[in-house]
Amino acid sequence: MNLTSKIFIFLFLLATILPAQIVQTMYFDRFTHYDIDDWITYAPATDITAVEVGDDYVYFGTRFGGILRYHLYEGYWDYPFTTSSGLRSNAIFKLSYDERNRKLYARNAAGIDVFDFGFNYWQPYDGTMPPPRQPLNVEVSAFKKDRRSFQFPPYYRPEFNELPDFFTGRQYLFRPPNEILDPYNRLFHIKAQMVADKFNRLWLATDGLGPAVASLTDNTLRILTQSLPNIYPHDVFFDGDDIWIGGLSNGYIPSGICLWKGNPESWQYFEAGLISGIYDHNIRAIAGKGRFVFFGSQQGLVRYDKKKKDWETFTRHNRLLSEEINDLFIFKNTLFIATDRGFNWMEIGYDAIQRSKNHKLNNIPVTRIAATDSSLLFATPYGIYQYLPVKDRLTLLKTGSSVLDVRIGAVGFNHDSLWFAGQNGVAFYDPATKSWQSFTQIRFKFYDMAFTPGIVWFATSEGLLKYVIQQNYWYLYTTRDGLAHNTVYRIDVDGFNLWLSTPSGVTVFRWYRPGRNE
Repeated sequence: MNLTSKIFIFLFLLATILPAQIVQTMYFDRFTHYDIDDWITYAPATDITAVEVGDDYVYFGTRFGGILRYHLYEGYWDYPFTTSSGLRSNAIFKLSYDERNRKLYARNAAGIDVFDFGFNYWQPYDGTMPPPRQPLNVEVSAFKKDRRSFQFPPYYRPEFNELPDFFTGRQYLFRPPNEILDPYNRLFHIKAQMVADKFNRLWLATDGLGPAVASLTDNTLRILTQSLPNIYPHDVFFDGDDIWIGGLSNGYIPSGICLWKGNPESWQYFEAGLISGIYDHNIRAIAGKGRFVFFGSQQGLVRYDKKKKDWETFTRHNRLLSEEINDLFIFKNTLFIATDRGFNWMEIGYDAIQRSKNHKLNNIPVTRIAATDSSLLFATPYGIYQYLPVKDRLTLLKTGSSVLDVRIGAVGFNHDSLWFAGQNGVAFYDPATKSWQSFTQIRFKFYDMAFTPGIVWFATSEGLLKYVIQQNYWYLYTTRDGLAHNTVYRIDVDGFNLWLSTPSGVTVFRWYRPGRNE
C-alpha cells in the first residue's frame, strides 16, 4: 500500500480541532531582531529619480524600487535599499551623501530618512536634508578654464549642453542633448540627475531604462539594466544560475517577462508585441524542466526553448480549455496546466496539449496544483480533486477535516501529510495519528503554500503566515517585519531563503538565523 492510499483509508476518523489558534505578530524591535540583509526586496527600478556618489558606492534613487547601489571599487551591484531595509517608502525623490559624517539621506514619499553606516540601519530624520555632494571650487575653476575634454571633476553635475555625443554601440542610439532610442525604437531620456566620480565616469539617470554610465575617456555610454521590469510579480522560477520572474504589468514600460542571469549577471526583459511568439506577458505562474521554460499567462501557455531561443504561445486553438492560466506544475515529465475552466497537460518536449476524458472539472477553475507520489491534487472552489494520471481518473477528495473544504486557495503534500487552506481555515492530515487536524480560526485569503523542515509557510492576503508544527505556533510576517507588501502570491524555497512574490516586488527572506525566534 503506497503512502498516498493510507491518507484516504482513514478519512472516516473524526477530525481534531486544535485549541491553540492564535496568530502572533511583531512584538519586538525590528532593527535589533533582524539584520539589514534578512529582508531584501527587488522591485521595478527602471525610472531613476536621483544619483549620488558616496565613498564606496554610487546610489540611484528610483520611482518604485528604492535605492540601487553599485560598488565603485569592486564593480558589483549590491542588494538595493528598500522598505525591507528600513526605508519608509520606495518612492525616492532626492539623495544626499554627507562625507563628513558618513550618512546617506533620502527624501522619499514618507519624508526624509537617513542611513548611518556606523549603525547600519535607516531611521526617520526630522532635520533639513543636506545638499548633494559637490566638487571642490578649485577643481571646477580649473575645469572651466580648460574645456578641451569632457573629463569632469569628481562630483561635478554637468548640464545637457556639456555632454559629448556618446557612442552607445548597436543596441541603443543616443541623440543629443538627452534622447535614447532602444532596440525597438522607443524613446527614453537621460535626466538632469547625473554626477561624475573620481574614476572619470559619469553616472546618469534615465526615465525607463534604469541607471547608465558613461566613460569620459572614450565617450561610450552603457545602459545598466538592474531591476525587475514594471510588473507586479506573481511567480519566480530558479533555472540553474538564472532566475525567471513573471507578473502583471503595472502600466509602465518596459514591462514583460524578466530573466535575471547569474553568470555573468544581467537583466533581460521579454515583452509581448516586441518578440514574436509571446502573445501576452502578464504571467501568473512559471515552471520549467531541461531546455524548456513555461509561463502561464492571461492569453495562453507561453513556452521558451532555451536551445533554439524561440518563443511559442499555445491557446484554445491548441486544445487548451481556457487561456486564463492560474498554475503550472511539472509531474515527472509532464506539464500540468491549471486554467479557469479545468486542466490540461503537455508532455515536456512535445507540442500536443491533452485533455482528460473525465469532464468533472470542465468549466471549473483550478487554482493550484500539488502532487503526491502517484497523483495530482487540484484546488478548486468546490474542494480538492485527486487525479491519477496513469488511469486518467478524477475524483473529489472528501476530507475528514472540520474545515469546510470549499474555495480552496492552496494545497500541498509533504512527508505523507496532505495540507489545504481556504476561506474556512487550514487543515492537514497527520499520518502519525491517522487523523485530520483543523484550524478553523485561521482565516485569510490563501494563494500558495510551501514547506521547510518542521515549518509550513502560507502566502496570504495579510502577509506571510508561518506554522511551526511541533510547537503548534503561528506567526504572521508583514511589512513591519520587512515584506514589500502584505499580499503574497507565491512562496519559492531556496535553501534558507524564501522568495516571496508580492505586488510591490520580490522579497527575499532569510528565514533561518541560529538563535532567532519570532
